Amino acid sequence: MAFRDLLAGIDPIDTPISVNHDMLDHSQSTSHEPVLFTSLTEAPGHSAALNVLARDRLCDIFHLSPGELIDVLADAMASPGEPVLIERAEAEVLQNTQSEVDLNALPIPWHYREDRGRYQSASVIIAEYDGIYNMSYHRQFLRDANHCVSRFVPRHLRTMTDKARANGDE
Repeated sequence: MAFRDLLAGIDPIDTPISVNHDMLDHSQSTSHEPVLFTSLTEAPGHSAALNVLARDRLCDIFHLSPGELIDVLADAMASPGEPVLIERAEAEVLQNTQSEVDLNALPIPWHYREDRGRYQSASVIIAEYDGIYNMSYHRQFLRDANHCVSRFVPRHLRTMTDKARANGDE
């Protein structure tokens, strides 16, 4: 299943909308129904989806309980497969052609007015250190054109990060 398959049944919002507060305002006005924004003022040519990959929605789509979803994700991480390569001419994708990274050009939203800026609200971080893998959801603050910052609570990823730093690893 491709990400586009998860967008089935979601009506796109084609009117211009800002990543600065407007996306959350719209989501709140619809009781946080899944939505796809296709005309983002600060990120021309990009689209952004909200509430599409919520855990409860994924469980419904795949007919899984939350516990089963965790097991499926763990199995996928433990058994990676080779990707199917498609010729560029046949692939409907947005290819990154930036010569220098500029995260500001991505449709990262500023949802809450009291926040310090734009955040990825449920980004996935997959890490491996010393033979141990971890997959977790985190809010990541868009600090500048080149960096995002996450707060790691004292659980698996934080333990891995602390161990790597103690060993002088990046």
